[in-house]
Amino acid sequence: MASTFYGFEIAKSGLQASQMGLNVTGQNVANLNTDDYTRQILNANAANYSSGADHYARLAASNIGQGVEVKGISQTRDAVLDTEVRTANSNYNTWEATYSALSDVEAVFDESTTDGLHAMFTDFYNQLEGLSNNTGDIGYATIARSSAEKVTQVLNQYASQLSQIRSQINSDLSISVQDVNTTVDKLNSINALIKDQAVRGAVSNELLDTRNGYIDTLSGYMDISVTPNADSTVSVTTTGGVDLLASSFSVTESGGITSIIRTEAGTDSAFSPDSGSLKGYLQMLNGAGVYDTANSYKGLAYYEKALDSLTASFATEFNAINSSGGTSLPLFEGTTAADIAISDAWLESADYIVTGVTGTNDNVIKMINLMDADTVISPYFTGTYEEGSRSIMSEINVEVGYVSDMRDMYGSILTASENERESVVGVSINEETTNLMKYQKAYQAAARVMTALDEVLDVLINKTGIVGR
Repeated sequence: MASTFYGFEIAKSGLQASQMGLNVTGQNVANLNTDDYTRQILNANAANYSSGADHYARLAASNIGQGVEVKGISQTRDAVLDTEVRTANSNYNTWEATYSALSDVEAVFDESTTDGLHAMFTDFYNQLEGLSNNTGDIGYATIARSSAEKVTQVLNQYASQLSQIRSQINSDLSISVQDVNTTVDKLNSINALIKDQAVRGAVSNELLDTRNGYIDTLSGYMDISVTPNADSTVSVTTTGGVDLLASSFSVTESGGITSIIRTEAGTDSAFSPDSGSLKGYLQMLNGAGVYDTANSYKGLAYYEKALDSLTASFATEFNAINSSGGTSLPLFEGTTAADIAISDAWLESADYIVTGVTGTNDNVIKMINLMDADTVISPYFTGTYEEGSRSIMSEINVEVGYVSDMRDMYGSILTASENERESVVGVSINEETTNLMKYQKAYQAAARVMTALDEVLDVLINKTGIVGR
């Protein structure tokens, strides 16, 4: 037979569970706008009889159970949705980092608002025609030289701006690698803290939220895979099964190639992530397209090399044309966009372009014909110099459009994944209001049971056996 106070124990468990439910609801509401917070729920079940006497009791009334038992407080977390979000985040940041850098490169070659290389080539061509019609006129020779100088200055400007972009990307990459190292250190620390709490039997859900936030941050830098361990810690691996939590990273540059170096237990090795902003920075810095089969993406290196090829062809071909009596008279110095300049001899004398020879041997006529002719500007492009400059602009425009589309696509996937995960882990004020009312009513009902039991015991104790007195 159940004890006289058995009902009080059942009602008490109901009060305790309802109070815990109110506390959990309050915690959720308090963190309605907290980043990385995961909604918590109360885990409870009906408490069954457990004592030996209960097992063998004859009366069914003694088998009604022992009220409600609180098993713990868990998070509404879904590992599959976490993986989807982190994969989408990694892919999106690949193209976001690429787009950001590539847009800067596009701005260098953009001639929609200012005159650029194509306009300078056109002007140089026009000035050569003017000079051909006014051979020996120092004024026209000076104008032609000034126009050629503008071409070199634009090339210098492009090279300088591309160099600044390279420095900025390198800086962004270095900062990102430092952030990765810092986040890995934080993950290792919080893993140790969670493990310690697990040994004590009380893991804080808030610590799990913090750890998940760090993991989400890492997913923006590189592709990652998360594996839970039996001791409540997690293992995080990246490209090629690399143990991320046992690694540190640094940036190095050699032979014009920027690399990320991974260090584990004192051993260094090259590291190339499959996705994430680190991949975006690396492919922009090293991607040389057709100029390098090992880094075939058309990144910053490709446009630097394409510009240098155009510059080298222009300087070499024009230097070869200008001659007198079989002697070459170079018009330009330097063969890269960064160092090309008008030769000192041409700066000293505007009529350094030899125009005294008539007919088909006239150097100015040769130059005009060269500007009109299809020239092998690089092993991968043949055409006029104007077409060469326009080709670079067209390629960057097409590439920016493609990267923008990829970024938008993965951005949409990321947004959809985040919204789906938020529907599970996020706090809904409507749902929490419902829970608040539910636990409040349950608490009141349990309290009412206690009041009823108290009245029953009052009759039993104070009024039993006093009839007729």
